[in-house]
Amino acid sequence: MRLSFKLPFKYTRAQLEIFRFSFCLLAPIGVMYYIGTDTDKKLNVPGFWPDPETLNKIPKEPYEIKAELARMKKERLEKRLKLEKKLAEEYGIDIEKEKLNIQNELDQQQQHQSSSPSSSISHA
Repeated sequence: MRLSFKLPFKYTRAQLEIFRFSFCLLAPIGVMYYIGTDTDKKLNVPGFWPDPETLNKIPKEPYEIKAELARMKKERLEKRLKLEKKLAEEYGIDIEKEKLNIQNELDQQQQHQSSSPSSSISHA
């Protein structure tokens, strides 16, 4: 099946190859030139990079390290108190009572292990 349209100019195979070569050579260069100019306007995505103030800043000075440790301990304590309050209010669990129960169980296990004779294998 042949295409039935005529081009307004006559071309040879050599001209077609020159056109293909120049297109393959110049198309990427044109795209790179277009993209390379005013990239801030064309490719800018607002909010893509995080704000530098929100990034992790590793403390280097001793006073900064102490301040960061104090902040982390405070956060942990606040989280723990919030969890204890939630457990007490929603589930009726007394944390101090549970700690004592666990400690008593551990003490009983240790006493049981220390009072039981060591299992030695005796051959008669």
